[in-house]
Amino acid sequence: MNVDDDSAAVPYDPADDDVVIAVDDDVCGTDDDDVGETDDVDPRTRSLNAPSPVQQFGPCGRIMKNSAMVITVQDPASQRLTWYKNPLSVLVIKKVRDMSVLPPFIQLVRWLIQEKSMIVFVEHSVMEDTMLTSNSGFMEIREKLKSFQDGKDDLTDKIDFIICLGGDGTLLYASLLFQKSVPPIMAFHLGSLGFLTPFKFDNFQQQVTNVLEGHAALTLRSRLRCIIVRKNEDKEKPPLNLLVLNEVVIDRGPSPYLSNIDLFLDGKHITSVQGDGLIVSTPTGSTAYAVAAGASMIHPSVPAIMVTPICPHSLSFRPIVVPAGVELKIMVSPDSRNTAWVSFDGRSRQEIFHGDRLC
Repeated sequence: MNVDDDSAAVPYDPADDDVVIAVDDDVCGTDDDDVGETDDVDPRTRSLNAPSPVQQFGPCGRIMKNSAMVITVQDPASQRLTWYKNPLSVLVIKKVRDMSVLPPFIQLVRWLIQEKSMIVFVEHSVMEDTMLTSNSGFMEIREKLKSFQDGKDDLTDKIDFIICLGGDGTLLYASLLFQKSVPPIMAFHLGSLGFLTPFKFDNFQQQVTNVLEGHAALTLRSRLRCIIVRKNEDKEKPPLNLLVLNEVVIDRGPSPYLSNIDLFLDGKHITSVQGDGLIVSTPTGSTAYAVAAGASMIHPSVPAIMVTPICPHSLSFRPIVVPAGVELKIMVSPDSRNTAWVSFDGRSRQEIFHGDRLC
């Protein structure tokens, strides 16, 4: 388990201190009827997770020198979103089963199509949502939308940027859709929790226009690459490989016994965790489950991984911060009386047996 090189980017308007979040990575698609219709969509035109070369340093940039080396420290605030050409396509993800999101969703999609002439992608379930199909305003633009089905259709290189309407969970879902490179994500706060959704919807026209014109800064957010290697699995079958934005949680599941988990860092055994489980989080995820378990909050620009025990059976076990470049390996201890369960950003939950390894 290590930090993936493709980190998440987050654009924001410095005037409002609002952040547009962009993530890094593959599976998104189009409805079977629409896949052929998207061939004319140009490849993504954003710059890939890099600051504008014109703005090498911001007001907080530093150069540290000594007799042996020169270290350049880039100011995160100076990183800007740049477009090689005008963006053409946008993916709009909305919070599910929430009536309050429907009017903003229809208003945004209509404006993107009619005023900005954008190609708008939505989930296939949105096209069949009875709460939307009964709305005359939505039906006027329904035929102009392109849809995709998660796990079936591929939107790689067809999406220039993403707009999320909801809370942090909506943004995490958008990140999980893209398991390679993730376009910039602009997240509007229409949900219950908003650590990652700083934009207010009241003046969405101006804020989206700023992003389309390249007047937005970026916050880059790292993700964890996680691979499950099964002890008794077919060698020809590829192991589960996922990228997560928040955290990986290993817990005891329904077992009445404490979990016993071995933690390795770059191949060396560091500690064994006895308790309810273990949380391995990114700086972004440090404000989620990890902080509720007693960990510190880490700024998203800090390259680090947080390892936090869940209710440890010890008075001295505290959260551990390790460098982002290390490789972590987690296994069920041979002495453990039960297996363990793992979930990735709250999804894809599955059982880990003795001899399996998460790395």
